[in-house]
Amino acid sequence: PPAAGEPPAAEAGESAAAEAARRVRSDIGGGGASTVVCVLGGVELRNADSEALVKAIAPKLEAGTCSNAKFVTGGMPGVQETFAKHCGDGSRVWNLLPVGQSSSYGRGIDINAGADLEERKAIFGLIGDVYITVEGGPGTAQEASAAHARGAVVVPLRRTGGASGGKFGFPAGALTRPEFVTEEQWAALGDQVAPVDATATSLAEIVKRCIEVSGSHGSS
Repeated sequence: PPAAGEPPAAEAGESAAAEAARRVRSDIGGGGASTVVCVLGGVELRNADSEALVKAIAPKLEAGTCSNAKFVTGGMPGVQETFAKHCGDGSRVWNLLPVGQSSSYGRGIDINAGADLEERKAIFGLIGDVYITVEGGPGTAQEASAAHARGAVVVPLRRTGGASGGKFGFPAGALTRPEFVTEEQWAALGDQVAPVDATATSLAEIVKRCIEVSGSHGSS
């Protein structure tokens, strides 16, 4: 058991993750106020439209949001790598990896936090104001759940299935339309026959609105 006056191990771990998350946010924002948009998804692109969707979404988000919006991946292959490589020149992309690891993306800025993948995932779930999810499995659902539980906005690209379609324990509340998003925009995320560009445009508009709402409430 911990010595008198020492917090339990679980609380100490949570405290360490929170402190690391604060440091990461400070590094990403350059000490200023930034809105952090995290990208979650599968390490393989299984849905026929997923790659095209991510390639369409990344430049729309980069072009349609102000410069203080930063995009963060977990440095993994699949959805995150595709996003990073198509988000403008990569100057607003940060890749969060465990200490000692690199993304090998050749795009974006690698930043390290957490001794291993589990610690990195805990930190990743604490740094974002908005989380976009594409496909994904239990890991995506886990990180989305942590983000949703603390009040971050989760935007699931439901048409891609997997965790983003509500599987693997994905948070049910995150599948419900936020009040500041129109019904048409939200429906587009689940429409499997809509043109890729139309879905990408709707998602970009939703994220832009999320950023506006987050900014009006102040970034954490």
